[in-house]
Amino acid sequence: MESIRSKDVVTTFLSCSVRPRDWALVNSLVQRVLAPRGFRCFTIGRNVSLAEQTDDAVRRLMDCCECLIGVATERLNATDRDFPDRTLSLATPYLLQETAMAYQLQMPFLIFKSTGITLLGITNRNLWIEIEPELNSNGRVKIHGNQERLLSALHDLKQKALQRRAQMNTDRLKSSIGWLSALTIGGYALAEGIDMLRRPECFGDFYYKHPECGPCSYRDKCKVEKLQRQVTQGRLTGLQTG
Repeated sequence: MESIRSKDVVTTFLSCSVRPRDWALVNSLVQRVLAPRGFRCFTIGRNVSLAEQTDDAVRRLMDCCECLIGVATERLNATDRDFPDRTLSLATPYLLQETAMAYQLQMPFLIFKSTGITLLGITNRNLWIEIEPELNSNGRVKIHGNQERLLSALHDLKQKALQRRAQMNTDRLKSSIGWLSALTIGGYALAEGIDMLRRPECFGDFYYKHPECGPCSYRDKCKVEKLQRQVTQGRLTGLQTG
């Protein structure tokens, strides 16, 4: 999948719920908070469809992205077996899976967490921004904390994403150079192999007085080969007598 990139826009994997009950919150966050600040968001099942199994589609989309933003909204209620009176509100399991994939790829990420949601695993180790699960009267996401913290977090994420883009471009360039070098060396070796197969059986003997040597296209190379053999043979004779 080809991602559309520009100097001011970073391609972002948006890990979020795709259920209708969460559409309003996710859309408002994308359109009013993320897009204006240069994050172009893609989600399997939301605005991207690939003809393959979901996990494979996620991996292919993530390979094209430069950062991940997660939106943790309530999906499950769970009870802790050691504390039966405590009920946990959890997000979609895909949030944890996709964020873990991003972490393994050394992709920068940021999580927006609805109030009351318990983040698990890797999603809880990174900086997260708390939001209300319901929009305000103007249809905007209600973000906890001051505006400076949000802007600082998004600015830092974008800078890390641009660094990842530069590294990805460098890696692709190195890979292309390596492939071209291998192709060049392979082509040279193939040409040498074909040349050897085409040499006449008398190559290296250089019977220059023989009528067949005159028009032979290997005549000059044959003469050099014979000289090299004589030099090598002379060295071997010297070692044996010495």
